[in-house]
Amino acid sequence: MKTKKPYIYAVLITVLLSACAPIQDPDPTPTQALLPTALPITEPTGDSPTTTDPMPGEVSGPEVVQLGDLTMEVYERIKIRPTDSYDFVTTFGPSSEILKTRRPLRDVMHRPFSPPPLNGQQLKTVRQEIDGEVIITVSLGDEEVLSVNVGVGTPLNNLYGLWVISEDWYVEVAHTTLATVPDTPIDIRGEVFKNGISLNEQYGYEETFGFQPLDDKPFFFFLKDSEIGINYAGEDSMLGFDHISHYACCSAGIFNPRAYLNMVTFFASKGLRNYYIELGLFSDFNLEMLDLSGAGLTIEAFELQDGSWPDEEHIQSRPTGSLPGWVMKRHETERKDLVQYQAAPLFQGKFLTAATNIDTLTDAKVEVRLDDEIILSVPAGDLTHPAVMDPGFGVWVHGEHWYMEMAHSAYETDGNIFRGISLGEIFRSGESLNQLYGYEETFGFQLLAGKPFYFFKKDGGFGLNYAEEEVMLGFDEVAHHYCCGFGVYNPAHYEDMVAFFASKDGVRYYVEAGV
Repeated sequence: MKTKKPYIYAVLITVLLSACAPIQDPDPTPTQALLPTALPITEPTGDSPTTTDPMPGEVSGPEVVQLGDLTMEVYERIKIRPTDSYDFVTTFGPSSEILKTRRPLRDVMHRPFSPPPLNGQQLKTVRQEIDGEVIITVSLGDEEVLSVNVGVGTPLNNLYGLWVISEDWYVEVAHTTLATVPDTPIDIRGEVFKNGISLNEQYGYEETFGFQPLDDKPFFFFLKDSEIGINYAGEDSMLGFDHISHYACCSAGIFNPRAYLNMVTFFASKGLRNYYIELGLFSDFNLEMLDLSGAGLTIEAFELQDGSWPDEEHIQSRPTGSLPGWVMKRHETERKDLVQYQAAPLFQGKFLTAATNIDTLTDAKVEVRLDDEIILSVPAGDLTHPAVMDPGFGVWVHGEHWYMEMAHSAYETDGNIFRGISLGEIFRSGESLNQLYGYEETFGFQLLAGKPFYFFKKDGGFGLNYAEEEVMLGFDEVAHHYCCGFGVYNPAHYEDMVAFFASKDGVRYYVEAGV
């Protein structure tokens, strides 16, 4: 396989036929041919479609091919020009429209160099260049488990990833050799190793590349007997393309396969036709999602299939357990650390604090102080029942204003059962936001990406206020002010986002809002 450079570096692999068969132990004298399947690509007919726009009414959806658990969508490209941009046009429409579909699946790309420990030991690699040749060494803990000579040192990368899936580890390398043909100066060949064993050698592949986990199962492309295909969870499927771009460097790298948590996208060709392809576990996307973005925030709500909610009938130990894994992995990094609350921030050179003053249980007050001076005192309600939460939630400083959040507390009784009732209220420099904006309730204050954020209830509906701009959410309930085991459903505040649970017409949602 060779690198061609008319405009860009690109590595292309040849495939002629299409077939599907599960991987088996290598047999030096195979007795059964690969099972033929229909090519997923329509053969060209008539004039080439690459020079004209589709006529009105001719635009259609992608061709869809099922490959076991994976779904492949094939979009034919038109008006192809040398470009450094990821923008492209297909018979379905421009890339801007295609990339809107399954947008949440594209939020997080797979990280190929962040393997978890294996049996308590960390997997790591070292790249060394010795006498002009590159050596990749893999170690598990202090033990060297693989050393492979990947050829001459070039501007191209030779190490493409390191992964741990279940009890197995994988590494992908690219072998580079100098060619003698002037316009193809570098030969490149990919190789994936599993637990130190080459998959090329084990299964007779000429090349393996584009490794990634899909739903925690191994996936990669391969070339075998001049045919190109994929292997997912140990089963081969042939694709039917002549070329797949990969291992391109510099600006051309935008056309390499893109690995996401539940899908991979890539560019391919067959004959004179060129394609953009999306391949993945798209059934995981078949859940109701609401895009409620506004007020400068991206707001997305995902339906909870188990109706998870903070009541005795629907409470779950894992409130988001019914969601597909990709939902929680999208912003896993952003949710790593909760916002750290500062108990006594400085305001105008003085310490700002809030505390509950309980003269009697039925006449408690939340008092805000600057140093020792009381600058706000607000009745907190009836704290007779011990299960009622502390009415003071904290103080914050932003610019020329200070903020305090509290809850007015009461309770109902049904025999020997006590039920707490709370009504949130946020104050800005001593002025109630409930009264200022006509809100029935305000709660969940934080400085989100450095700007004031909070929830509100108005005219029976719930919304968000971010940097003094409102967006209504359309929910009839947002879970908040719960205590004890139900507290896991309260809003979770992070530096650049907030996660919460909401309900609309009896349907429950997990919601993320952030910048």
